[in-house]
Amino acid sequence: MQIARSVAQARGETRERLRLSVEPAFAARWLLPRLPRFVASEPQIDVEVDSTEIMRELGSETDMAIRYIEGPRRSPQRSAILVEEVAMFPVLAPSLLRPGQSLRTPEDLLQYPLLHEDEDRSWQAWFRAAGMPGISIPRRMRFNDVALVLQAAANGHGIALGDDLLAGDDLKAGRLIKPFQVTAPCGTYWLLGGSSRSRARRTFRDWLAEQLAH
Repeated sequence: MQIARSVAQARGETRERLRLSVEPAFAARWLLPRLPRFVASEPQIDVEVDSTEIMRELGSETDMAIRYIEGPRRSPQRSAILVEEVAMFPVLAPSLLRPGQSLRTPEDLLQYPLLHEDEDRSWQAWFRAAGMPGISIPRRMRFNDVALVLQAAANGHGIALGDDLLAGDDLKAGRLIKPFQVTAPCGTYWLLGGSSRSRARRTFRDWLAEQLAH
């Protein structure tokens, strides 16, 4: 990467700074494992990542932002670009299953601690989608960030609600499994600042779309 930067400097290519304000869970579980590829392919762009839930001011505080909006699809800004519609489903570490036991029906989930990022709202939504409205949840652990919820699930502490973006790498690696195909829509991710004509922002927007397509 240093060699590529030196070559870029020797050619007189202009270096650019790209400031990204990203939801903490998205930053930790999706962007961070992939960002080195972008940095390696674009040595003339210096990337700064601000992992925060605070909405930064575009232009003065950040160049681009990735934000999650809970609930029905609605854009946070007129120029926002849809990144992904998110549907949640239960995930757990294979080691959590007791010997000789399996998860045959959604009700079987209640044998294990259910991990939460909010109150019962998300789990109740999934159980409704699974045909079990108004279920009483007996045991729970709660965390203030979905990245912690998914890490706790991967560590075998209970069953979490994940999605294809934030839990995708763990599912592919076998650290988490998806026992049921039932999903419940929960929100959307949006890219703010992606309509800019800045070369750095345009390059990141196109790279993000390519990565998500894979």
